Parts: sequence; structure tokens; C-alpha cells
Amino acid sequence: MKFKINDRDWEIIEVDQNKMRELEKDDNEKNEYYGLTVYNEQIIYLWEKLPKQQKRQTLIHELFHCYLGVYVSFQDLNLTEEVVCNLTANSHDIIHKIVEDYFK
Repeated sequence: MKFKINDRDWEIIEVDQNKMRELEKDDNEKNEYYGLTVYNEQIIYLWEKLPKQQKRQTLIHELFHCYLGVYVSFQDLNLTEEVVCNLTANSHDIIHKIVEDYFK
């Protein structure tokens, strides 16, 4: 699925564990990856075999990475409780709209 965040085009792609490990540059077949956000490609990868609720939670997690990468300067990030609460509140509607569209 394609989506925009801060007028940037992104895509969500479901892949198998072999592709996830390839993206992570990990040859250990015992390791499992649920999701990965690749900023320079503007792609969120999700493990295709995740149960729906875990996939949903993983997508929310990865979208928050995406949100931080698009809206927040990591150089000046001071993660106080207030900052985390503001980030969560400000991103909630954006992220949950994308998640709802994805699972329709």
C-alpha cells in the first residue's frame, strides 16, 4: 500500500523472513524480524506471516519510526516524558488513519 506522510510518498510491503534478514544483513536463520523502516527507500517492510494483531501493532511501531524520521530532528531530541506524550498525541491520528486504511 502506498501512503503519504508530510507530502512524502511511502510504501508498505509485506515480505518473508528471508527478505527481512537480507534487509537487516543477517544470515542467522534463527532471528525473526517483524518490521523494518527504510528511510532512504521510504518503505516499511512487514513480515507477511505475522498474525493480524501483531502485524497491526508492528505497523504502528514502524509508522512511528516513519513519523519521527519525517517530522522530528533527532539532533535536538530530548526524550522527556512530555516530549514522548506530545509525539504520541501529535502522531496518533496520522498513524491510525494509515493503519485503518491498510487493514481495510
